[in-house]
Amino acid sequence: MKALLLNSPGDFSVVERPDPTPSGDTAIIRVHRSGICATDIATIEGHSTVAVYPITPGHEFVGTVEFAPPNSGYQSGDWVTMYPTQGCGKCAFCVSGTPNYCRDFRVFGVHRDGGSFAERIAVPVNQLIRVPRRLRDETGALIEPLAVGVHANRRADPRPGQRIAIIGAGTVGTMVAQVARARGLTDIVLADRLESRRSLCKDLGFSQFVHSDGAELAEDLKRFGRRDITFDTACTRETLNAAVETLTPGGKLVLLGFPHDTGDIPLAYVRAYKWELSVLLSRNYAPVDFADSITLLEAGHINASRMITGTWPLKDFATAYTELKARPGKHVKVLIAP
Repeated sequence: MKALLLNSPGDFSVVERPDPTPSGDTAIIRVHRSGICATDIATIEGHSTVAVYPITPGHEFVGTVEFAPPNSGYQSGDWVTMYPTQGCGKCAFCVSGTPNYCRDFRVFGVHRDGGSFAERIAVPVNQLIRVPRRLRDETGALIEPLAVGVHANRRADPRPGQRIAIIGAGTVGTMVAQVARARGLTDIVLADRLESRRSLCKDLGFSQFVHSDGAELAEDLKRFGRRDITFDTACTRETLNAAVETLTPGGKLVLLGFPHDTGDIPLAYVRAYKWELSVLLSRNYAPVDFADSITLLEAGHINASRMITGTWPLKDFATAYTELKARPGKHVKVLIAP
């Protein structure tokens, strides 16, 4: 089969790789669409501290079953996606349905080979998630990235009437915003260093937008009033300080930025302490977040057509990757079609 092979940071190409082999607990899925995310970019560029090489990356996808083990509950032609985080299956967290807390979890296409930038992928049956009829197209590829936004909202538990800010208006930030709106929140302000993201936010129905490179972010956000909850998808020194500066006393700061290095980012502790802020971290997702993600997409709460800004065939992965990197103001979610 054709698959993307990342030999080492920056060294990738589409090659012929052996077809995945089915087993007693593993299904073979033909990939329909697979999205490029920030983790894939970090893996390709060598910024990830957990990625392994060589590897076929990719973990957000939708596809159809080609082979399923007998009595698995799946059959050829079923539309599915995957919960890509695989825990040890034995610890208290895995048993309780939160394998994202497992100390030994591995993500397909990141910690382990066999990701979704390929024609086929082998998936343990217990990692499969059924995709309803309405999402059996490219929209199904958004289930996984939307689950990130669902999980962040679950951590923050925003309530109607609260005021929220979201720093970073890319895929994750705009997903967080759309999930919050579906929960009944209306006072939502998004901030981004790219002015072009203003039009994206407007198209998604969010009129409150701040264009800032960081230095004036706090003052710019204050124009909209203090926030009860701020989601920070960037997690730099500047964005964290701005978030703390603009939260209301007793507010919540939710951090979603993935630490691609081992350096720690200082927090404005004195102000956070005086105002008794809650600091929450949101890492990945749990299986339950996928169920909510599917519900939101089915109900039309997520503008899928605006989120998907380009699709390229697998053979042109290099072109898609270059386009995504070169035009971040245009692209939100770029898909690969094997």
